[in-house]
Amino acid sequence: MPPKTHEANTPRKESQQNKNSPPSLRNPRDENATEEIKNVFPDKNIVSCLIHWAVRMLHEHGIDSPRLDAEIILSHLLNCRRIDLYIHPDKPVELHEVISYQKAIQRRAQRVPLQYITHHAEFVSLNFYVDERVLIPRPETELVVEAVIKRSQFLPKETEIIIVDIGVGSGNIAVTLAKKSDNARIFAIDISPDALAVARINAQRHGVLDKITFLCGDTFQPLAGYGIESKVHFIVSNPPYISSAEFGDLQREVKDHEPYIALVSGQDGYQMFKHIIADAHAWLKPGGFIIFEVGEKQAQPVARLLEDTGYFKKTNLIKDHQHIYRIVISQMEKTCG
Repeated sequence: MPPKTHEANTPRKESQQNKNSPPSLRNPRDENATEEIKNVFPDKNIVSCLIHWAVRMLHEHGIDSPRLDAEIILSHLLNCRRIDLYIHPDKPVELHEVISYQKAIQRRAQRVPLQYITHHAEFVSLNFYVDERVLIPRPETELVVEAVIKRSQFLPKETEIIIVDIGVGSGNIAVTLAKKSDNARIFAIDISPDALAVARINAQRHGVLDKITFLCGDTFQPLAGYGIESKVHFIVSNPPYISSAEFGDLQREVKDHEPYIALVSGQDGYQMFKHIIADAHAWLKPGGFIIFEVGEKQAQPVARLLEDTGYFKKTNLIKDHQHIYRIVISQMEKTCG
C-alpha cells in the first residue's frame, strides 16, 4: 500500500488537577505527521466527560459523525449498550479503559475506520470480525448473498450446492451463505493468507468451519484436484474493481487503511473481472451462475465481457439502495460443455 499520512499527537504538561488522567499517547506510526492533535483531556474520568472530549477531538479532525463514533467506541470498550452511556453519564471509568479510549479516539481522528477499531462489522445481521488485513464488508455486497439464495431455491432440496467464492476477504459472503444454506459446500479462495486467517475466524465464530474449504491462491488455480470441474452451481465474487487512477480520490479511511490488493484491479479496474471470466466456464455446470459485485458504471461493460465469451446468457443487472447497478448475474448456457 502507499505511505500513510496521519496527524501527530503532541505531548503536553500534566496539570496538578489532572494527575490521574493518562498522558498524551503517541502512535508509533505518526513519525512523519505534521498536524497537531488538540488533546486537552478531561479532569474527570467519567462517561460524560470522556464523550465530550472525544466528540470535540473528532469534530476538530473532520469526522462526519463525531458523537456517534465516540459513543460506539466507548460502549465497545466498556462492553455495554450505547443507551447505557446516557443512563449512567456519571459512571467512573477505570484508568486502563480511559487510556484505551484515548488511544482509540486518536486512531479514529487519524481516519482509521471505526470497524477496525471495534473489530466489528455487521453483514446480513451477522457480526463479523475485521481488521486491517481485510476489506470492510459493505451493505451492497448483501445483494450477492440474496441473489444466490433466491436462485438456489429452484434447485432440488437434496442437491449439494457447490459455491466458489473468489476473493473471500473477511469471509462475509462465504460464511453467510454457509449459515443460510443447509446443503452448501463452499470453496473460499483468496490470494492473501492474512485474509484467509480472518475468514477462518469468522467461520469458526458462526459455526460453519466444516462447510467451507479455504484455499490460498489466484482465482481458480487452488481448485485443481477437488474434482469439481463443470460441477459448480455458483461462482461469486466481490473482486477489487477500483482503477489505479481512481485510487487517489478515495476517502482517507479507505485508501490509507484498507488493503490495496482488495481495492485496485489494474489501470482500468477490470483486470480481476477478465481473469475470472476467462476460466469460469470450465468450473460452472451448465445452467450455473456467475455473480459479481461491480463498481459504478461497470455493470454493462462486465455484462459484455461475459456475453462475449459465448458461454453466458440471461445477464441481469441489479441496483443497490442508491440506485446504482451494483450486481451482475449471468447464467451459463445449458447446452455448452
